[in-house]
Amino acid sequence: MIHTKFTSIVQLYLHETTICIIWNPKVEFQLTTSHINNYAVINIDLKNLELTFDEDIVNFSEQRQQFSKDDVKFNALTEKLTMSIKKSHCESFLAFENDVLPFVEAFLNASIYSVWRSKRNRFVFGIQNENLCKHKFFNEQSAVLLVEQSIIDLQIFYLKTNKFQGLHSKDSASFYELDTFNASSGKFINENDLFPDKIKNLKGREIVVTGYEYLPYSSLKYVSDGNNSYDLAFGSNSSGAALIDGTEIILILTFCELYNCRVLIDSSEDIDYTFLDMSMYLARCGVTLLIPAPRRLASWLLPLDPFQYSLWLAIIIYLILEVLALIFMYKFENTLFERPRSWYQNFQFAYSTALKLFVSQGGIESVRSITLRGLLFTYFLNDIIITSIYGGGLASILTIPSYEEAADTVERLRSHNLKWTGNSLAWVYAIRDADDESTMAIMKNFYLYNDEQIAEMPQNRLDMGFALERLPFGTHFFYFIYKILKKSHFAMGDYLNSRNLENLRIMKEDLYYQYTVAFMKRLWPMLDRFDQLIYNWHSAGLDIYWESRIIANTMGLKKQKQLESIMYSNIDDMGPIKLGMSNFVGILLIWVLGIVIATIVFLLELVMKSYENKKLSERGGKEWMN
Repeated sequence: MIHTKFTSIVQLYLHETTICIIWNPKVEFQLTTSHINNYAVINIDLKNLELTFDEDIVNFSEQRQQFSKDDVKFNALTEKLTMSIKKSHCESFLAFENDVLPFVEAFLNASIYSVWRSKRNRFVFGIQNENLCKHKFFNEQSAVLLVEQSIIDLQIFYLKTNKFQGLHSKDSASFYELDTFNASSGKFINENDLFPDKIKNLKGREIVVTGYEYLPYSSLKYVSDGNNSYDLAFGSNSSGAALIDGTEIILILTFCELYNCRVLIDSSEDIDYTFLDMSMYLARCGVTLLIPAPRRLASWLLPLDPFQYSLWLAIIIYLILEVLALIFMYKFENTLFERPRSWYQNFQFAYSTALKLFVSQGGIESVRSITLRGLLFTYFLNDIIITSIYGGGLASILTIPSYEEAADTVERLRSHNLKWTGNSLAWVYAIRDADDESTMAIMKNFYLYNDEQIAEMPQNRLDMGFALERLPFGTHFFYFIYKILKKSHFAMGDYLNSRNLENLRIMKEDLYYQYTVAFMKRLWPMLDRFDQLIYNWHSAGLDIYWESRIIANTMGLKKQKQLESIMYSNIDDMGPIKLGMSNFVGILLIWVLGIVIATIVFLLELVMKSYENKKLSERGGKEWMN
C-alpha cells in the first residue's frame, strides 16, 4: 500500500509541479495517474541510468563538455538531475532508502550547475530509519518530509520533518513527527499539514550577514556598548561589538524582525563563493563621473560672438554691394555736375563713406544729388539697425560669459578623450567585456589610483574625471520624484572633499547603470520570503525613506547638498557678473590691430612721400640746370 500513501501526498502537496522520482527496485511503489494532468513526472532509474542517456530525447553531450570545461565534479545522477531541473523545472523530488544520500549529493551539485532553480523545492524521502538522514542538507532545507515505515505494524507510516527553526545546529539534523498514515484505511490520522510553514517564525535561527563599509548601502562600526549591536558569526573582535546599518542591510534586519531570526555579522571580508543565488533587484544605481568644470571660451573671439558666421557673411556681402552702389552713384553725380573724378577717387569715397556709416560716423565730403542723399540716408538707417543689434548682443555676451563644451554625456566623454579614475576595478567590471567602440574608448581612459593619490588630483589638475555612484533616488529614472522632493543622492569616497568639488561638475548622463541584488548561497530556503519583502519594500516607498535617513546619519548632508547644487546649477545661466579686463581682450586686440595697421600705413605714407619729394627735387634740379 506504499503507492496509496505517496499518491495521497503527491495529490495534496506536490500537484502542479514537475516531480523527479528516483526509482528504487527494492521498494514497492507505483504512482497512480488519475491526476496526471496536475503534475509531470521525470523518472530516473538508478539501476539502468547509464543506459538511458542514449535513449533520452535530450542531448547530454553539450552539458558534459561544459562540465569538463569547468572542471566540476559530476556523475551520471548529477547529469540527469541537472538536465531535469534545467529543462523540465523539477521542483518536487522523491527518493527511497539507500538512494537518499546519493540523491542529496547529486541534487546539491545539480542546483549549482543548473541555470534555473526553484525557490519552492519539496523533498519526500521514503526510509526505514531516520539515521540515514545525517547530511548537512537536512539542516539547511525547510521543506523536507520523511516517510518512515513502522517496524511493528507495516501498515503504519510515520511522517516526520526536520527541525529547521531555532538555533542552527552544526550536528546532524533532528526530526519530529508530523502525522501518521494508516495504509489500510488510506487516511492520515491527524490530518496535519505535512509541509508546515517553517519560515513565518524562525524562532531565533541565525542568519549570517556580511558586514563591510560601503556607504550608504552598508555601514559597519565597532562599539564598546553592546546595545543594539550584533554578535560576530566567527569569533570576536577586539574593537567591540558590531553595529551595522545601510540601505541594503536594513532589509535583512527588517526580515529578521518579521520572521524572528537572529542576525550574525561576518566581518572577515574574506568570503568568496563560486556559486550564488540572487534576490530580486534591490536598487538601480548608476555610475557617473565628476568632470572638470568647463573653462570660459577664449575671449579674443568675443567681438565675433554676437552674430553667427552666416550673418557676418551676409553683412560683408551687404557692405560690398553698398560700396559698389556708392561708386556708381558718386560717379553719376560727378558727371552730372561736371566734376572730374577718377575711378580710384570714386572708390575712395565709396569705401570710406560705407565704413563710416557702418560705425555711425559722418562723411567729410558733401553731396549734392538727391538720389545719392536718399541712398546714403537708407544706408545710414540700415547701419544703425545692424550696429544696435550688434551692440545689444555684445552687451549680453560681455555680462553672461560663454563656456566651452563640457564632457557631460557619454558621447562627449569619448570625443573629449577625458581620462577618469576610481579607487577600485569594481568601477569598470560591468563594462570590461563591452564590444562597442564608444565604451571601449572610455574604458581605455580609466586609471586606477588609491585614495591618497585621488585626493591630490583635483587640486592640481583639471583633466581628470572621478567615478561617482548615483544612488537610486538620484537617477534620471526617478527624475520626477527627486525633482519634486529636491533630493538627489550620491555615493563617493572620502578622498573628495568640499574644496575639491568646487572645480568639478556632475555628468548629465550615467556612464552605465546596474541593478543591485543580494547574494546568498544556493538553495537558501528563505529566498522566496526575502524577495516578497523586497517587493513590498519597493511598493510601500520605504526604499526612498531609508535612503534619505541613512544618507543623513552616515554620510552627512553637507557634501550631499554641495553635490546637489552642482547637479542643479546651470553654468550657462549664471546671471550677470562684474566685468573684468578679460572681457575686453577681444576688443583690445581689435584696437591693437588698428594701431598696428595705422602705424604701418603711416610709415608707408612717409616712405611714399619721401620718394615723391626726392623725385620732385631731382626734377627741379634738372630744370634749374637747363
